[in-house]
Amino acid sequence: MHDTGTTILKRDAMGRIGYPPGQREALLDEFERSGLKGAAFARTVGISYPTFANWIQKRRHARGDYEALSTPGRAASGSGPRWLEAVLPLAPSPVPVAPSAPLAVELPCGARLLVEDARQATLAAQVLQALQSLAACVPC
Repeated sequence: MHDTGTTILKRDAMGRIGYPPGQREALLDEFERSGLKGAAFARTVGISYPTFANWIQKRRHARGDYEALSTPGRAASGSGPRWLEAVLPLAPSPVPVAPSAPLAVELPCGARLLVEDARQATLAAQVLQALQSLAACVPC
């Protein structure tokens, strides 16, 4: 008998196709070579995107790709210090302000914020609002 190289794919009761592991790996290899986005590749080969994305994620976990992305010296669980950078736009001061003594804002934790001109006052107000919204999460 002659082997044509075709494979019969089974469907479950919901109509989903079950791909053998070898064929799944071959599709993932082809995806990595293709340079296409995941959704476009899945559409091209006739697989639902959520299924395809799940295959990609499982493969990356098996390879250890996600662990390689974590910061060296930091536990994979995400423990350790986290830093947040905030970039806020500064509103230009409509009227030049004459130099005066700086305004000192002292927080209950002992931190001190010096405001020397109107541009800094706008930024200081935004910083204080952000700290107030984080007060439950970040002890002062």
